[in-house]
Order: sequence, then C-alpha cells, then structure tokens
Amino acid sequence: MKRFMLMFLFAAITPCAIAQDSAAPSSGTPPQGMRGTPANLPDISLIGVIDGHVSSEKSDDTRNRLEFNEIETAFQGYIYPEMKADVFLALHKHDGTYESEICEAKVSFLRLFEGLSAEVGKIHVDFGKLNKAHSHVRSMTDQPAVLTNFLGGHSLNPQGGTLKYLLPLPFYAQLQAGAWQGAPHEHHVDGERTAEVTDTGNNNVDVVLAPEDSSEFSPADKIYTSRLNASFPLSAGTELELGTSFLKGKGSHYEHHKDDVKIAGADFTLKFWPTTYKRLTLQGEYMHLIRSVPVGTFKRDGLYAFANYRLSKYWDLGARFDYAENAFPDITFERDYSLIATRHLTETTTLRAQYKYINLSGDKAKEGWIQLTFGLGPHSHELE
Repeated sequence: MKRFMLMFLFAAITPCAIAQDSAAPSSGTPPQGMRGTPANLPDISLIGVIDGHVSSEKSDDTRNRLEFNEIETAFQGYIYPEMKADVFLALHKHDGTYESEICEAKVSFLRLFEGLSAEVGKIHVDFGKLNKAHSHVRSMTDQPAVLTNFLGGHSLNPQGGTLKYLLPLPFYAQLQAGAWQGAPHEHHVDGERTAEVTDTGNNNVDVVLAPEDSSEFSPADKIYTSRLNASFPLSAGTELELGTSFLKGKGSHYEHHKDDVKIAGADFTLKFWPTTYKRLTLQGEYMHLIRSVPVGTFKRDGLYAFANYRLSKYWDLGARFDYAENAFPDITFERDYSLIATRHLTETTTLRAQYKYINLSGDKAKEGWIQLTFGLGPHSHELE
C-alpha cells in the first residue's frame, strides 16, 4: 500500500514540476524595457483614414470624392534593453493611384548615457512642432501651407540620425542635432524658363525655374538640423512649450540649381486645462527660408496660428490661419483660413469636418473635408 501511495504521489507531482519548469523564464527579472518574457513578437497596429473632399478649384483632381486615403501599419517593439525599433509602412492615395512607402523605420537608443539618447534610420525630422507628427495624429485634416512649401507635402523624413540630450535643468529642456541624407526630386529642368529675383545686394538677377509641373519643394542631399525645446508649467493646469529649430541643406533640385538652403524656425504651444475634460490649446510656428543660387539669394517667410478648444471628452472645435510664401523665385503669397470640428467616437476613432478658404496671390478657392480616422492596436492612440 505504501509503495502504491508513493507511486501515485510521484505520478501526480512530476507533470506539475515539468510544467512549472517549462513555464519559468530562463532568467529572473526581465531586462529593463522588455515586456515580460521576450517573445520576439512586435506590437502590430493599423491606422485607416477615409477622406471625403470637396473643392471649388476645378483643377483639383481629388475634388468631390470619398476615398480610402491612407493605410498605415506599425511594427514596434524592444530589441534590446532600452533599445526600441519602430517601422511604419503606409499606402497613400496619390494622383489617383495607391503608392507604398516607408513612413518611418528607426531604431531608438533610449539611454546611451545619462540624459543622452539617439535615433537612427528613416525618420520624421524633429523640426518645429508638426513635422514630427504623423498626419493621423494631427488635429487637422491637412497640414499648414508653410510646412508644405518649405519642408514638403509629406513631411521631411530623410535617412540619417539624431542625438538628443536632456539638459540637467529644473524643467524639461532638450537639445538635439541631426545629420541626414535627403533624396532630390527627379524632374527635367528647362533652362529657357527663368525668373527675376533680388539678390543680397538688391540687384535683379535671373534664375532658372523648376518645370511647371514641379511645384513641390523640400530640402535634399546632406541635411543638418538642430532643435532646442523647453516645457514648463506656468500655473496649475497651464503649460507652455517653446522651441527653436534650424536646418541647413540643399534644395530639391540642387543637381540643376546648385542651391543652398537654410531654414530657421520658432514655435510655441500653450495648453490650459480648466477641468478634466476641457482643454484650450494655442499653437503657432514661424519659419524663415533663405535659398541661395549661384547668381543670387532670395528669402521667404511662412507661419501658422492654431487654436483648439476641447469642449468635452467627445468634441473639439478649432481654427487655423496660414500665411506662406513659396520657395521658388517666382514668388506667391498664400493666406488660408480654416475651421475644424472633431468628434471623438472612441479613444482610437475620430470623425472630423474641416472648411478652408484659400487666397493664393488673389486666386480664391474653398475646400471642405469629412474625415474618418480609426485605429487598431497600441499605436492607434488618440489624436492630440
């Protein structure tokens, strides 16, 4: 009987011991920054954007359409303690067809030394307030005209790396510097098309224009950036952030124009929380562009001012003013006025309406959007 009881206990205990041993991690406490036992499986997310767009501008190919405008997928996870990988892939509607692209693909070194971190890869450059943010994160359907005219229609996201240093101050302050490689635009440039500009000596000189179908400009080739931003409370429920940015590089057609580009910017964000679910945000950016070509230099300015009031956890109302000159010798002046209403259906799904009045050097147009943005997975955070 005793032998039988011993055999029974052995048979009962052995599977439990084996199960516990197989379930136990190979080491004790997981490394800092890792989510439990490393499984080598990334966090996977999906963002979808559906746009309905109307416009009084008959040359606008996207007018009077309701389209699935963008799908973004995110693969994120820690690849080593305090070392994180983020890959964002997207399909965008462009000129009537869907085009795939790498929005971002980067590795972040969260702590190289005390206060020092870094990012390398293909990155939305931290220049100003909005360029860093993906389009679905912004509290507006389109981006301000100054970003489009100076940095490009799909944000400035070249290849390279940046170092960030958290300054040892009693409030948040970060200094960063980056070095990048940006691809040029590939267009044929007609030497017969020129424009007269004023150089630094107030002399009128002729420069070669980009082709008529090339209205987009962005920095390219070797690009160097720097940014200093600080944030601190003004009172209970009030926070102010100030930032300055600088960029040096080439123009998007530098192989033809041999142009050097410098952009300096300043930005601010003021947030006030009167109650838990109410928030007033005032935000603005100013940018100054200097573009030098062999025969002279021209300067351009642009800015936007944005106000957004969260009435409750479900509703936002916003307004934006844009002023932007273009980055080409044949100068244009754009003034836009936008009204925005956002309904937060859930923490990851929003419905937005926006009206925009455009005055481009006297040519006036009206645009409107209805936009549904939804998300699945951990990256589908609420719009800020």
